[in-house]
Amino acid sequence: MIIFLYGPDDYRREEKKKYWVAEFEKKYSGLSIGHFDLIEAEALDEFRGFTRSQSIFEDKKLAVLENTYEMDEKQLAQVLAPLVNEKTTTILFSEKEAPNKALNFLLKKPATTEKFEYLKGQEWKDFVNRAARKLKISLSPEALLFLANVYQNNTWGFVTELEKIRDLKPTAIERRDLENLGLDVLPDFWSTMNGLKNQELAQRLTTLEKIFARNEPPPKIFNILSSLWREKIPQMAEYDLKIKSGKLDYEEALVDLVLSQEFGKSGF
Repeated sequence: MIIFLYGPDDYRREEKKKYWVAEFEKKYSGLSIGHFDLIEAEALDEFRGFTRSQSIFEDKKLAVLENTYEMDEKQLAQVLAPLVNEKTTTILFSEKEAPNKALNFLLKKPATTEKFEYLKGQEWKDFVNRAARKLKISLSPEALLFLANVYQNNTWGFVTELEKIRDLKPTAIERRDLENLGLDVLPDFWSTMNGLKNQELAQRLTTLEKIFARNEPPPKIFNILSSLWREKIPQMAEYDLKIKSGKLDYEEALVDLVLSQEFGKSGF
């Protein structure tokens, strides 16, 4: 049996992987679990040995494979193909991307597959609310919306931030509390905003370069600026429409925002 989880939302995907492991542990008393990181040279041979070995004390095996695409996929396909309909052994995958042609059979029946794209719109807001309730955090609607905007497409970062907030301020939280706590939600973005407003184009470009050098996701930077830079809301809304329609990406929007400061209009 194959269970293939894939998609860019690492947090939700890893949570589902934990779910499956827990379900197997609950269901089978004679369960044997093996974890195999295919980036390691001996991992494939160890996996082979795990699937072939037999014991009177085992009635079910669960093999968790990681870094599936780090080895020759045709070679791996030869090993996996005979196990697709195996009843005793289940193979669990969790990968950021779908497999290519050589391993595409892992997504076909009888495999169980689930794709984890980043949540959008109401689905993302519902997730944000559920995560806050699960951690027993009371957030004002403004604080919740702010966090949701900042961490769009960064589910793991959002949940991590909630955990920090719970530890630092267990009472009801307003948006101003997020700013006063000085968490990763606003890592120097007040001063960064001032740099982006500088009259000198060179200074604005230098500031933007520093932001990109932090390796912060461009969607996160864009959403923070959209929330904080109120006088730019109409322009940011225009950028947002163009991003969603595929006419430009987040980095292009941020560069254009910096360049257009000098002329008072968008370059797109």
